[in-house]
Amino acid sequence: MSADLIGKTINGYEILSQVGQGGMATVYLARQRSMNRQVALKILPSVFINDEAYLQRFEREVRIVSQLEHRNIVPVYDFGEFESQPYIAMRYMPAGSVEELLAQGRIPLPRVAGIVEQVASALDYAHQKGILHRDLKPSNILLDDGGGVFITDFGIARILGEGSGTITTQGVVGTPSYMSPEQARAEPLDGRSDVYSLGVMLFELVTGRRPFESDTPYSIAIMHVTMPPPPPRQFDPDIHPALEKVIMRALRKTREERFGSAGELAGALRQSLDGIESGADDAAAPDEEATSERNQAEPVVATTSGPGPLLAPAYSPSAAATSDTSPAGALPRARQAAGSRRRHIWIGAAAGSALGCALLAGLVILGATLFGARSRDGGLSASATALELVSEMTSATVVASVSKLATTTPPREASIGPLQMTRLSLNAAADATFTAEAVFAAARPTATQPAIHPVGVRERPTLIPELASVAGELVYFAKRARDDAEEPVFEIVVLDLTTRETRRFTAGEGSSTYPRPSPDGRWIAFQSNRDGDFEIYVANRYGGQLKRLTENTVWDRLPAWSPDGDWIIYSSDTRRDQTLDLYETRLADGETQLVYSDQWRNSHARYSPDGQHIVFTAGPSVLDASTWEIRLLDRETGASKLLTDNAVRDASPAFSPDGQRIVYVTTVGGARALASMDLSGGDRRILYTGPGSVWSANYSPDGRFIAVTATVLGEDQLFLMDAKGLNAQRLTSSGGAFASWIPHMAGR
Repeated sequence: MSADLIGKTINGYEILSQVGQGGMATVYLARQRSMNRQVALKILPSVFINDEAYLQRFEREVRIVSQLEHRNIVPVYDFGEFESQPYIAMRYMPAGSVEELLAQGRIPLPRVAGIVEQVASALDYAHQKGILHRDLKPSNILLDDGGGVFITDFGIARILGEGSGTITTQGVVGTPSYMSPEQARAEPLDGRSDVYSLGVMLFELVTGRRPFESDTPYSIAIMHVTMPPPPPRQFDPDIHPALEKVIMRALRKTREERFGSAGELAGALRQSLDGIESGADDAAAPDEEATSERNQAEPVVATTSGPGPLLAPAYSPSAAATSDTSPAGALPRARQAAGSRRRHIWIGAAAGSALGCALLAGLVILGATLFGARSRDGGLSASATALELVSEMTSATVVASVSKLATTTPPREASIGPLQMTRLSLNAAADATFTAEAVFAAARPTATQPAIHPVGVRERPTLIPELASVAGELVYFAKRARDDAEEPVFEIVVLDLTTRETRRFTAGEGSSTYPRPSPDGRWIAFQSNRDGDFEIYVANRYGGQLKRLTENTVWDRLPAWSPDGDWIIYSSDTRRDQTLDLYETRLADGETQLVYSDQWRNSHARYSPDGQHIVFTAGPSVLDASTWEIRLLDRETGASKLLTDNAVRDASPAFSPDGQRIVYVTTVGGARALASMDLSGGDRRILYTGPGSVWSANYSPDGRFIAVTATVLGEDQLFLMDAKGLNAQRLTSSGGAFASWIPHMAGR
């Protein structure tokens, strides 16, 4: 349902206007004719009506709130269905939400205390009833016109006794900016998790910003787990130490060290404010335990224009690898080398019999690893004949492919140099691997499942006619439970948009995220924290031939390919303070060079299709996302300019296939939405505003469709829509994020 409902009457409710767009529902102001009163009508959008999980969550909210009768919990009047879409009628709050109140400016401390006290009263009541909210945040706290404060949105709440004796969650749900460390780790929860979320909200009410900000939800979740929160006085020196002490205790990583209940937090807040007003000194000293916790991490250099120092992740080594950290500014196309940064050589000399033997040996090992598994239906292993066939075909394919590519690929110079030959050999080895996979698939009985670790075929609603012509493969990452791991891990998944079959991208141990395919479709670059900090890895499109491109002790994140497929650009935390520089590494030999550095936070870089420009997220403050803008860099001249310049978060840009437009994530009415603009920053258009909170988008190769990641009820899901942002439909049912189309390989 959309704005076309305004003026209509559904089941006795006359729709007057749209007042909000939540994570999974649109909220309208309506008049209930039978009672002649205004109500808020919360309606599930049509994009979710075929999803049983979301229908159950919608109904769950009604069932939970019906058990809660408290003066600070929004009451529900009615629940029904209209044209297959369920709705909830609830009390209308004319003063909006606390999020909207925050947008108007700093809130006086007495009102902050009043908000926290009323929220705490409702939370303690819910906890006593065995209900954990799990998604407490300013947008879920509503206000009436008489000073009343009300909690809403119990759609992902947990009821004590459902399946276990404690309040638990089987997966990570909630909003990353406000979730507790144990919630981010998918551990069993109790009421102190909501206390942490209330502490985050208190931090925001007092300072005007959240303790942690990043360009992706997963980065924020990691920060909640690993990084001590910044002291509120870092942002406002006028904050009293007694008030800071209360906030820092609420944000302890270990729940046993937090306040035992929301009411205890509210009481400590009131006591600190009363002491400040009376001039008492007994509560003025900072919390010694909180100070000790902060000092466990190594302090780092402050940002140029930021509010102050940010503490390094707790697991980061004390010293980073040598690197160029001088503010180099924008570098021209000639590429200044960061000579002190370690090179990670991928493959050395390309020609000669040594390479041929190494490639063949690697392919045999890869074949044994990927294809020697027992088949599901007969317990059969790959036959000796099949192995011999693969050996013959792969070795012949490598030689033939290198020879063919060397004669048909137009060289940039008069002759093919070592780097070009290395790249040709890499591509030929990948092609041979794909040939081997095809041979094994053909050698198996037809009833055998595909050999590349299938995730399975998931039932999804039939695509609407406007999207039915979509084709190709999407690569993305999702959280999956594994038998050999205590906790779920992030893994890369490939979805065939025609057959709807998914397969795992097997690329070693650990969590792998943010995959980006090469322009020729042979390779996938991604980030992984398998060695303790994030590094950039590359593997072929089936997960074989895995190589690590970066090797240091800082975070390297969010890779993307140059149009010719020779270079991979990424963000690196060279100063260990989350101000990020842009580097690029050459695929053939691992040479690493600095692209852009100005001591701002520079991230999520993308090349234009012609390679002339790079667009990326840039901001002077690490923690204040409202300072983040979209910057465009000219590779030829080194000149750059901000395409956006406003007081809201702009991030995650990507070029259209023709290079004429840029899609990016912006903020509309407090929610993240998808927008587009031209390369001058003009002709701005809002493409998509919900449902869900958008944080990533990429065009299809033909420019007709956009794959979008949106967070709905704490879960990331993939949505598909046309290039105008219309006809949105959800693609995934079990989670998915950061999708890109894998280019079609010619001849395959």
